[in-house]
Amino acid sequence: MSPSSLKTVLENSSSDKAVSEAHIATAIIHVIETARSQGQSLDDVITELMTDDALLDPKSRHLLGDILTQAWNNL
Repeated sequence: MSPSSLKTVLENSSSDKAVSEAHIATAIIHVIETARSQGQSLDDVITELMTDDALLDPKSRHLLGDILTQAWNNL
């Protein structure tokens, strides 16, 4: 499972229209729910996020990893 929901939100967003926080939050929740339903751990999701060079720059990937960790622990 990759963070495909977040990637889809970012790709489908036009360059002149910012992605809303609600879209990002929804994508993160979907990624977490999908990972859990497939028996994946937080470490599995973070590992995939960190290896997907096409999604975000390294600093943004680490920030997103921190956000995913917080969301995972609170859902």
